[in-house]
Amino acid sequence: MDSMNDEQLMLLFANNDINQGQRAFECLYYRHKGPLYRFIKKSCNHEQQCDELFQDLWLRIIKNKAQFDPKHPFTTWAYTIANRLLIDWFRKQGKELFQSEDEEHATNESTYPESELDRKRMAKHLQQAISTLPDAQRLTFVMKHESGMSLSQMAEATAQPLERIKSQYRYAVNRLKKAMEHWR
Repeated sequence: MDSMNDEQLMLLFANNDINQGQRAFECLYYRHKGPLYRFIKKSCNHEQQCDELFQDLWLRIIKNKAQFDPKHPFTTWAYTIANRLLIDWFRKQGKELFQSEDEEHATNESTYPESELDRKRMAKHLQQAISTLPDAQRLTFVMKHESGMSLSQMAEATAQPLERIKSQYRYAVNRLKKAMEHWR
């Protein structure tokens, strides 16, 4: 099963064959648990809720396996479900997810720190900067970097216009560049 792609595994799982379906699901889970967990954790920015949202994501994948369309990548489908979960969670928190913001200006290239301690400090600072991004920007930035999806796949997964995804990603990158100016 390791040689099968995600879509083949999902179809095998959806066919309700007890032995092969369970193995197919386990293979999908182990392939995607890390990136999906990090996506949820970094997007919701709420450690206590992350585990619950992550479990709910996989329960929804299981419940909705019959609706999977193999014409589309499994990752797009899974991140669509994760995105909807996060939007619901944000709404319950009373947050407005998509707000327009003014354009920010980007800065130039960065240089790499020379010591391991500096790299660790820079990574911690970057993680803190990511956690302070507005929800929509953080969601877009983290999805891009955890899923490896293209911006157009992300637009499909989130049911948003491509231009909005591009803007949110650009704003997030600009804010992070500004937050990381000290490390240049």
